[in-house]
Amino acid sequence: MSKRDVTRLVMLRTAERLFAERGVDNVSLRELAAAAGQRNHSAALYHFGDKRALLEALLERHSGPADASFEPAIARLRAEGREDLEQLVRVLVAPMVAKLEDEDGGAPYLQICAELVSSQTFPITGLRAANGPGAQALTQRLVAHMGEPSPMLLPIRMMRTAAVLFCSLAACLRLRAAGLFISREDFAEDLVHALVASLRPRRPTPAAAAAPRARKR
Repeated sequence: MSKRDVTRLVMLRTAERLFAERGVDNVSLRELAAAAGQRNHSAALYHFGDKRALLEALLERHSGPADASFEPAIARLRAEGREDLEQLVRVLVAPMVAKLEDEDGGAPYLQICAELVSSQTFPITGLRAANGPGAQALTQRLVAHMGEPSPMLLPIRMMRTAAVLFCSLAACLRLRAAGLFISREDFAEDLVHALVASLRPRRPTPAAAAAPRARKR
């Protein structure tokens, strides 16, 4: 690894820590360079260009391998005749849940993603690293199994799914840090079912829909 690559990696790891602790908008590139031990306060600008590019590199460091795993996993499901909404959600969840145990920045990455879900400055849905070819292929297959939502509801469902995914992972980290034992397997299974319900919510039966009106009379 070249000296430049080592410096970039140190700065990325420092950014992960600071962004997770203080929030993306509350850390300047100048502060980041100083915390990473760089005498040149413009080091972050030199290596990344701006904060958006830094975030792209940070996300790519963690989401890149996950993105590369999606299409082969989809191909296996289709070849085995097992592709359905739940199995596709499992493809999405598995690498993200694995980040809970990743000691090289996994926890900060998940916390940053949870913040970016609702960020107005750097919304995660607008970042290139979160929309790689694997993610696009997985999204297409998820949509195919959603039960034909209206075009207006589709983006809402996808944004809600991202929020449930990353905020649940961040909540798991906080509860673990507070001393609550949460089995990775139990958490993953519960998260899969929550995301399936988010992507294809059940419509109320005619009787259930009429019940509130009946009570008002």
